[in-house]
Amino acid sequence: MSSPIGSFIAPSGAPPWLPREVAEGRRFAWWAQIMFFLMAVLWFIVAVVLITLYVADGGAWRLAMGMFGFFGMLICFLAGLFLKKTVLDAIDQGRFHDAKNDTLIWIIIGLFAFVLPSLFLILTYAKLGDAIVAQAPVGYAPYAPGSVAVQQPTYAPPPAAPVPVPPPVQPGPQPAQAYHAHQTPMHRCKNCNVQFPDFMHSCPNCGAPK
Repeated sequence: MSSPIGSFIAPSGAPPWLPREVAEGRRFAWWAQIMFFLMAVLWFIVAVVLITLYVADGGAWRLAMGMFGFFGMLICFLAGLFLKKTVLDAIDQGRFHDAKNDTLIWIIIGLFAFVLPSLFLILTYAKLGDAIVAQAPVGYAPYAPGSVAVQQPTYAPPPAAPVPVPPPVQPGPQPAQAYHAHQTPMHRCKNCNVQFPDFMHSCPNCGAPK
C-alpha cells in the first residue's frame, strides 16, 4: 500500500536505468522539491507571526507582509507539487527534453522560495542538457531557427500527348502507260513519289503542291 505522501513527494531513489548525468539532475530536482515544501512551511510561520503581531500591536506593513506570506506559502506548495509531475515524473518516464524545458519555469518560480530551489534546479537543467547532448547521434547538428528555407511547390502542367503521325502512303504499282509519239511532260511528287502531269499544280494522290 503506497503512502499518501508519495502521491505528491517523489521518491528520492532514481530508476537504475537512468544515465549518470540524468540521475544526478534528478537528485537535484528532488532536493528542489523538498526546498519548496520547506519554504512553504517557513512562509506559513512568517505569515502567522506577522498577522498575530498586527492583531496585537497593529501596523499596516505587518498585515501586508502577512498576506504576502500566505501568498508565498501557496506558491511554494503548488510549485513543489507540480515539480514532481512536470520534472521528476518526466525524468522517470524518459522524457528528458520535456523535463529540461519545464525546469526553466520552476527556476523562475523558485525566486519566491528564497532562491534555494532555483539553485538546485539550475544544476538539474545543466545535467539534463549534458545528458541530451551526450545521447545525440554522432554528427547530429540541428538547424538554427530561420536557417532553412522551405521551397514552395511549383505546378508544372503535364506534357502534351504526342500526336500520332500517319505512316506515309506507299505508292502502288503504276500502270504501264501507252507510248505516244508526243508524251505529256510528267512531274514526280516529292511527298508520295507519284507521277502526275506537269500542268497540274498539286499532286492528285496526296494533295501536296508541286
